[in-house]
Amino acid sequence: MAIADSFNLMDDDFFAVVMRDKAACSYTLSRLLDKKLNVIKVDTQYAIRNYNGHSVVLDALAEDEEHKLYNIEVQVKNKDYHPKRVRYYQASLDTLFLEKNQNYKELPELYLIFISATDWLKGGKCKYTVRRMVDETHQEIDNGVHEYYFNAAVDDGSSLAKLLQYLKNSSADNSSFGELSKAVYNHKRTTKGADSMCEAVENYGYRKEAEGRVEGRAYEIIALMLETGADDEAIIARLMSRLEISKERAIEYYNAYKKQEGKAEK
Repeated sequence: MAIADSFNLMDDDFFAVVMRDKAACSYTLSRLLDKKLNVIKVDTQYAIRNYNGHSVVLDALAEDEEHKLYNIEVQVKNKDYHPKRVRYYQASLDTLFLEKNQNYKELPELYLIFISATDWLKGGKCKYTVRRMVDETHQEIDNGVHEYYFNAAVDDGSSLAKLLQYLKNSSADNSSFGELSKAVYNHKRTTKGADSMCEAVENYGYRKEAEGRVEGRAYEIIALMLETGADDEAIIARLMSRLEISKERAIEYYNAYKKQEGKAEK
């Protein structure tokens, strides 16, 4: 049980396992959006393949009785610029759900929900709602997309903040969050949930192993380019193109390498 207890809902693998429970997913969305809804379908670790560009894997994609879609993402590290990531996810979903010859009006209503561990917007709020607005008239333009950013860093004592705190401290002994608490308990404390927990542990291990391989390759590229006298900008550009990673991630690898080499010299 010690391994199971170490997981919380900010771990995307465990989050995906728990969100497969439609009742837990319905509860979570209802609390986040402050409206009653009933999820009829949930896909987790939902892959959208783009063979000519960047593919994405969604943590959870849910559909309610009114056929509205909800993409829920959890993120512990600020490794990407979140609004542009959300923009790309929206474009990927729109392309997927609008078939050839369909009218644009048939695009489903879409809720993009991004939950992070830090208050990266630095506004001191646990919830940020993004709307499309005409500057000149202050008129809101509704294109069917609803964009929300939540974080588990700000605790203002509200019921929403308490839920977000639970996401990062998902104790099986905390029964305060209805169907979500039940699902967490089932996966952490019952034999029936053991298989799902094993899956989460395995996925976590595979992901960490893959991250380690990418990091190792990044360090090889950096070392080789430094030997040729390449400057910082060229090295970062090469990391981005060869590893297909963001500029932010490339800089992160480069800084980590320099820090490691600095310690070795000492």
